[in-house]
Amino acid sequence: MIIAAFGFLLGAAPSFAQSRELIEAVRVHAPNLGARAQRELEVCANASDAGVTKPCSDHSRLSLLTGVLWLSEGEAARAANQLSSVKPPKKLEAFHGWYLGEAQAYSGQRALALKTLTKAKPGAPPSLSRRIDLRIAELQLDLGQAAKARPVLEQAAAETPTAEALLSRAYARFATGARVEAQKDLRTILIRFPTHPHAAEAMRLLSFDGTPAFTFEEQLMRAQALIAQGAPSEALSQLDGTIVPEGKDQQGGLARIALLRGQALLAKGQEADAFAQLELAMNTGRPAAAAEAMMTKARRLMRAQDHEKARALMLALDAKYPDNGNSDDAAYLGSWVSLADGKYAQAVADFDQFELRHQSSKKRDEAKWFRAWALFRLGRFDDARNSLAAIMDEFPKSSLVAQARYWSARFAQLGKLRRVSTKTALEDGGVSESTRASADGGVPIDVAQEYREIAQGFPGTLYSVLAIERLRELNQPLPKLFTETPKALKVAPPASLSLALELAKTGLLRDAAEEVNRVVGTVGSSDDALTLGHALQTISEYGPAHGLAARWLWGQVYTGKRPEALMLMYPRAYQDTVEARAAEVGLDPFLAWAIMRRESGFRPEVVSSADARGLMQIIPPTAKAIALELKTTTPAPDDLYAPEVNVRFGTWYLSALLDRMGHPGLCAASYNAGPSAVAKWMNQRGTLPLDEWTEEIPYKETRGYVKQVLADYVIYQQLYGDPAKPGRIALSLPAPKTTGVGF
Repeated sequence: MIIAAFGFLLGAAPSFAQSRELIEAVRVHAPNLGARAQRELEVCANASDAGVTKPCSDHSRLSLLTGVLWLSEGEAARAANQLSSVKPPKKLEAFHGWYLGEAQAYSGQRALALKTLTKAKPGAPPSLSRRIDLRIAELQLDLGQAAKARPVLEQAAAETPTAEALLSRAYARFATGARVEAQKDLRTILIRFPTHPHAAEAMRLLSFDGTPAFTFEEQLMRAQALIAQGAPSEALSQLDGTIVPEGKDQQGGLARIALLRGQALLAKGQEADAFAQLELAMNTGRPAAAAEAMMTKARRLMRAQDHEKARALMLALDAKYPDNGNSDDAAYLGSWVSLADGKYAQAVADFDQFELRHQSSKKRDEAKWFRAWALFRLGRFDDARNSLAAIMDEFPKSSLVAQARYWSARFAQLGKLRRVSTKTALEDGGVSESTRASADGGVPIDVAQEYREIAQGFPGTLYSVLAIERLRELNQPLPKLFTETPKALKVAPPASLSLALELAKTGLLRDAAEEVNRVVGTVGSSDDALTLGHALQTISEYGPAHGLAARWLWGQVYTGKRPEALMLMYPRAYQDTVEARAAEVGLDPFLAWAIMRRESGFRPEVVSSADARGLMQIIPPTAKAIALELKTTTPAPDDLYAPEVNVRFGTWYLSALLDRMGHPGLCAASYNAGPSAVAKWMNQRGTLPLDEWTEEIPYKETRGYVKQVLADYVIYQQLYGDPAKPGRIALSLPAPKTTGVGF
């Protein structure tokens, strides 16, 4: 969203332009927006100066916004009256025509809407022009002009075959005599989008048209889609009526039905019945269905922590169906399960088998990494280093190279310490490993050199941070990763952003965001990215600016260390708000920015599949729990898109987690996976140092999350913090408190 642009423009805006409060309410989808805007519009229209009534200078903008808000609330006739009563604001004539046409269409004035939209199209920017074309075609279809509408609807459905586009195209095809093609669209809706509201209309039209029943393959595809779309009961009903036709492979067909039934039953939580169906699929001797059934059951066993059975099933799948697409995953996961259970010798053997049987696998670098980790846990440091060397030699572009380099150096260090410790214990009755290492002068300088190279060669990663901490332990000189403070380029918003700014100034925030994205999409060089990125930051559009840096400025950030590029990659987004809210709860604002960078990429409009919202990705139930702690009103879910609200709740939660966990790494893990999971991991492995503990986080997503947040946290400290207090992370982990925030 582009709400932040309003703050940039507000100072120059006239007295009765859209208020800051109204724009903020629009951004968070507050209730009763139409009435709220209408009141401001009336004040604007009746403003007086020394008793002389005159309209305020932004009356046309506020009128446009008011009409749009009435339309969004379903008041189409009221919106049409409002929009037709005032001339459109300059530069926004096409958008005024678009919303007026929509209001007329929804209020039943389709012919008038068609005329309005046709008039608006010539001046529309590309993104709006496409919307207008599609709406014109839909109106033409409604008005009996199917031949005119069909070319646009054909293209729209071909490019983006959504249920809506397919249904519109089906109507056009029916109306122009293309009955077979129309039936195909309707069947596609029912097969690919069986839970969509348009599916009922598609079924009605097909039934009315006397179309024959689904084929066997279509029935299975429909059942599979129902499972994927969260309708397992409907899938089971579909499967109950599915019969393998004569002439087909009866056993193979029954196996596929049993497989889908098993998957649907698992989705309903009926595990025993599901396993019975999966066993049927596995015992038919049909490789595709049997392998998929084995993998489905094995994954469920893994979720239930029944690792031994899961491993046996996965390795059996790999042995029995080596050519099946599931074989690679099964062999890899079966090997990983051994490692997760602490059966390190078995894990090494399993990964060796994986290497032999899957020489073209895309997971070979990961397999070598986990094999090295198992060897490390067995105390076989040199063998572990050899396994890591294979990653660096065979997969030089792998994302695992940084950690392979770090752990190769660390294994060399630990191997030396073990040899020194063992020798000393034999000679003088035993001295602690750490004491003896210190007395012995530390590790050889070549290991320290490896740490220096890692720190300087991979500056955006946790392994750079860890390498510096290891050098600090060894009393070695510490490399400086970033020697200059980030700085801004002094640029004015370019002409390409002028339309986005006009839209933002008016309050048409969704349209403004689309226009910003369009402009960002035109960037073709790092110089353009740098200039546009800083222009976007001047209007507080940190998300798109950061996106440009991540795509175009990697080398300028991590190799060139260019201050202007660093500012885009690591912005202090919403600085006043973040620093004020962090200070209230005693939180380092750099940790808040590190979390924000990973959670949302500084985009306040982001929402996840789990309904986490805003800059720090707060879910409504967590917001409710935080509100109780703060003794304040629970924000409406859409209020969490507001930076002020989101940052207030996010910094409080982060501070509470840090207070309980005592370490930013544990805090980050808790923010991602929940404090209960982290407390469990600490009970199991809490004596490990930070680097080892992080590698053994069982959730891949959380493992990557912690690594990136910690790296970003230290980088923020180094870039913006006190030079006399360089950013660092403690390598030892404290025991978390047994009480504290638990949500």
